[in-house]
Amino acid sequence: MSSKQRVFNTTENAILKISMKYLGFMRVGEVLHLRGPFISLDALRTAVGCLQRRHPFLRSRLKNNPGSSNTYLMEEDSTLRLKIREIPRKRDQHLQFWKQEWREREKDIPIVGEGLAEFWLLQDPDDREDDQAPREIIIICEHCICDGLSLSTVAHELLLALGEEDKSLFKESLDWPVSMETAIERSLSRWNRFTIFSKFLLNMLYWQMTLGRKSTRLPFADVDFSLNDMCQHCHTEISSGTLNKDETQRLYDKCHQHNVTMNSAISSAILRALSIEVVDKTAPITYAVPADVRRRCSPPIPNHDLSYQVAGTAIFSIVANDTPTTVEGMWQLAKTFGEYINSSISRGDVMALGMMLGKIYENDNGLVSGTSPLTGGITNWGRLPFQERYGQWDLLEMTSFGNGARSPTPIAVVYTVNGVLTISFSTAAPIISANVLQNIKDNTMTNLHSMMT
Repeated sequence: MSSKQRVFNTTENAILKISMKYLGFMRVGEVLHLRGPFISLDALRTAVGCLQRRHPFLRSRLKNNPGSSNTYLMEEDSTLRLKIREIPRKRDQHLQFWKQEWREREKDIPIVGEGLAEFWLLQDPDDREDDQAPREIIIICEHCICDGLSLSTVAHELLLALGEEDKSLFKESLDWPVSMETAIERSLSRWNRFTIFSKFLLNMLYWQMTLGRKSTRLPFADVDFSLNDMCQHCHTEISSGTLNKDETQRLYDKCHQHNVTMNSAISSAILRALSIEVVDKTAPITYAVPADVRRRCSPPIPNHDLSYQVAGTAIFSIVANDTPTTVEGMWQLAKTFGEYINSSISRGDVMALGMMLGKIYENDNGLVSGTSPLTGGITNWGRLPFQERYGQWDLLEMTSFGNGARSPTPIAVVYTVNGVLTISFSTAAPIISANVLQNIKDNTMTNLHSMMT
């Protein structure tokens, strides 16, 4: 393999093939909500060009791998110009218009011979002379070459380039990112890999034979198609809630007081919200917790390496009827949840799952799919590297989104941007109704407000 190419590993190949087979499933994106002067298409092209000089995956085309059938590689091409769509909209549409566009485009699939990322520019042509008008830049990327942390870092870099800040950042290219499997392999001895993998496999088999077959789920709508055909008939429903800076700080202080993480407190609030909506309240809620591999490797993988570096912990479960109804009980659940997740991480479950995730996805048994027994889940991106101002533009907020049209399991994406906490739920509609998702979001935010008192 020459330095101009990067062969996809097992996990990357599997995720890419899932996107091809299931109409863009798991493709991810971010909306950068800006306020400031008119953004010309040339200015955005220049900024995207800066990203392409810095990140090998962004200046490369998807190719069939001649060395192995049904696998792929990325090949650098200096002539590649990533797709940039300029989409006019009216000023009063700036909050919701992007959702309509995503609804129409979310089922686009990766194409051999092209790049795996694209950009949209949304603004009102009549606001050309208004230096305080709302504008949106959207970045969309195939999940096989990014995760939430690296996509957010690249989005931050895009705004730096647009604002003409930190130009030295784009002078030299980064190396090809290390794959997750390689990073794990070089971080652990062969014996340690065998030990943690064996323990994880036994725990997973036990879970599948016990809780996994009995777990409860949200009510499915009466539809005239099979779950196997969800990707064709469903769309991604999204419902987001935020805490302002003061509320976010107050929740953080409460977490510190109770000696739990924000992730644990938010999960406690979500679990309580799920328990109200599930079909069988005498059965366990099963709850997935994707986890970052980057900082668990040696050496750690930097967030600016645009690549997929996500595995997960052991599945958490609690009988729906056993979820607490009091504030004190929810803090206790947060503590119990945190201890469970810490124990899973200490056992090496994240690294073990990272080693086998590609095989799981190859079998179409992804952690979230039409036949998934999971009730819900959370992926926490933490505090992201954005800043409040980039050159002439203010960043008002960032909204994450993705293709979840094959997922009847609501997943909460949690992140903090400039001190504001956002919890964005998504699932496949109409299998799960928009009302049910809205209830889960509303009740989660209500629970968090109660926990802050």
